[in-house]
Formats: sequence, C-alpha cells, structure tokens
Amino acid sequence: MRNFLFLIVCVPAFCYAQSDSSLVRRNDVVRFADGLLYTFSSPVRWDGKDWLTFGGVVAGTALLSLADEPIRDFWVKQDSKFLDEMERVGYHLGKPYSAFIAAGGFYLVGFVIKDEWAKDTGLMLGLSFLSSAAIQTFMKTAVGRARPDTEEGPFSFEPFSNEGAYHSFPSGHMTVAFSTSMVLASRVKSPVLKVIFYSGAAITAISRMYKDKHWFTDIAFGSGLAYFCANTAMERLESNKYRKPKDKSMSWQVSPFPGGLTLTARF
Repeated sequence: MRNFLFLIVCVPAFCYAQSDSSLVRRNDVVRFADGLLYTFSSPVRWDGKDWLTFGGVVAGTALLSLADEPIRDFWVKQDSKFLDEMERVGYHLGKPYSAFIAAGGFYLVGFVIKDEWAKDTGLMLGLSFLSSAAIQTFMKTAVGRARPDTEEGPFSFEPFSNEGAYHSFPSGHMTVAFSTSMVLASRVKSPVLKVIFYSGAAITAISRMYKDKHWFTDIAFGSGLAYFCANTAMERLESNKYRKPKDKSMSWQVSPFPGGLTLTARF
C-alpha cells in the first residue's frame, strides 16, 4: 500500500493529531515549526567535530572547483535527443512545485486514510524542502557566482546581485531533487525503489550541467546542503513525534477526625 502512495498527487494540509494506546501524537503544525527552528539554529549546537566537518565540506568544494571547467567542457559537447528529454525531466524534478506536490500529496493521503507513515513522510519532505530552499536562496544571492553560460569562468562573482546570471551557487534544483530522493529512499526498504528515487536526483544533476546552468561544484554543494537539511528534518520529526501522557500523580488530603486529623493519599 505504501509504495502506491508515491504515485498520488494532492494538496498540502498540516493540522491533524492522533494518539495510540500509550503515546499521544503531537500536533503536526507544532512539530513542523519546531523542526524548522531546530534546523536553522543547528550551528549554535555544533561542537568541534561538526565545525571540522563543515570546514571539510568548504575545503572539498574549493578543491572540486578545479574540475569545474573540464567537466563543463565535457557537457557542452554533448547533444542528443535522449539528453534533451532527460534535461526536461530533471528540470521539473528540481522545481519547487514538484516539492510541494510530493510533500502535500503524502501528507493529505496520510490525513485521509489516517496513516502516520504517509503523514510523517510528507512532513519530512516539506521541512527539508523549506529549510534547504531558504538557505540556498540566501546563499545564491550572497555568493553571487556567475553561471557557466555567462562565459565568465567558475571564479567570477557578483555578491548580492539581482541578476539570475549570478545565482549559480548552490544549485536550487539539486537541493529539491536530492532532498526528495533522500527522504523517500530512507522511508522504504525496497532496494529497487531506493535506486529509482536516487536516480531522480542523478537525472537532475546531469540536466543542469547539460543545460549549462550550473558548475559541478554547484551540484555537489547543493547535494550536501540537501543531505544536511533532509537528515536534520527526519531526525527531528522522529524525536518530536509523540508526547508522553500526563503521569497520574499522587495527591494528599487532610481531613478532620475526632481527636485529630487524618492524612489520605489519592492516586
């Protein structure tokens, strides 16, 4: 049944709560808001190892940039109907409307059939999309990297430019596509489905380089950003899923009694 849910397209909704015999499911609006705040505030909680990892990602991206031009030269020489079709598919997979359809579809299906797995999948998709989109949108403008088709090279920057030609780093399409692939692949056990989902991200990566809209490092960093946001979203939404029922506390009552007082405990 769950595998068929991946084929259903709906509109998002975020206001449902249910409970089981021992735990009470938290309101999903609260969970989503908590997850968003938790993701954006993550650097505050980073320790030395986390900052070392971040530094490694930045350094690795800088090193990979040396391969940007050779990789671009390869893709601009490619021309085929097959790659043209792949480019169109990858373009749509990485657009925000695909993200909203996927997240909303899962959540609404879960809401209708009362399936927590589907609802949680929708929440994870929505949270990873929204958090990664906010970060990459800011970075695109702040970094101001020139796109390959400007012919200015991989080391040309116009920080805070309003022109789309200088919004290359990181790839927004890749953050959407890889977030989708990672969340969906983590929610199923079938190796075949995992391969299919990650293939969607690979198609998007190829399509953006084939279209000459992104450097290889734009794709790589966008994937890393998507990984961080999707992984954080999944972990947080699992940890804030339930709240424990209120413990039955013991109360004491003092009552008058001939010759004194009585102390009664109630459970």
